[in-house]
Amino acid sequence: MIVSTAPTRIDLAGGTLDLWPLHLFFDNPPTINAAIDLYASVEIRPRRDKAVVVESRDLKVKAKFPSVQATPVNHPLQLILRLVRFYEPDSGLEVVTHCQAPAGSGIGGSSSLNIALNGALNRFTQRGYSKAQMIEIAKNIETQVINVPAGMQDYYAAMYGGVQAIQPGIEGVENRHFPVSPADLTQRFVLCFTGKPHNSGINNWAVYKRTINGDSLVRRKLKRIANAAWKIERVLDENRLKDFAPLFTEEWKARKALAPSISTPKMERLIRAAKKAGALAAKVCGAGGGGCVAFFIQPGSKNAVTSALQSTGGTVLPFRFVSRGLRVQG
Repeated sequence: MIVSTAPTRIDLAGGTLDLWPLHLFFDNPPTINAAIDLYASVEIRPRRDKAVVVESRDLKVKAKFPSVQATPVNHPLQLILRLVRFYEPDSGLEVVTHCQAPAGSGIGGSSSLNIALNGALNRFTQRGYSKAQMIEIAKNIETQVINVPAGMQDYYAAMYGGVQAIQPGIEGVENRHFPVSPADLTQRFVLCFTGKPHNSGINNWAVYKRTINGDSLVRRKLKRIANAAWKIERVLDENRLKDFAPLFTEEWKARKALAPSISTPKMERLIRAAKKAGALAAKVCGAGGGGCVAFFIQPGSKNAVTSALQSTGGTVLPFRFVSRGLRVQG
């Protein structure tokens, strides 16, 4: 049996600009995120026949097909099936997937699952793809599934872990880790699920189309996000967490200006309650419209902020920031 796990993430700055070619319009700003220990996991077992059995424990869906070639293009588990078809295993197999992140939480669960599945299938088929190649495969397969362009940042968090900058450029994409302790950062964050799933494809696609079409207002708003990302990059490079809160707020204000649907009344209520209890700044995770909100808090205020959020109808997700990325065993 092969077991593969990959972390999800909290995005800190620069999201949406990781969609090609948007970063090229703004002098290639970084996207910054941090991996967390809410993992996506994959188990693969070989079969003696040619059958393919796939199961998502999260969706409570299980399906069996007589062979790889017999798997359908459109299916509730099409991300899994498309990857199985791409890797073309010589034998039958059973694939079981699970993600600890709530569905639609905006912390990159589907992308983490994508990377975990790539890692497991790469080992199972002995294809020998590099980490960079698996990221490219994951991005392209997910684009086929969601039918709009997929950003790249989530795959880097899942693949490499840690607190990192994903830096696109003319020659390709690089990533580097910041000298920030995941343990220290864990003490300064609370993660709250609103209970309403988000749809990153829809929100990002609306912004994407308007940017490509030359909408000057949207481009000015994205420039504000780019500027905030560069500032946050400098603060994390120098490990100055004391200066992080106002820049996190700046990024959130710029992001809210992109589209009315990014924030919701419940998110605003949660943010007000958390700030009264000791939160210094907050930002939606992912493209918004639902999902999670990340709160940067005063040292020692985690219990108070947690209580305030729970009293306001939020679900606080226990987590830690982690240095590890994709891990494949077996």
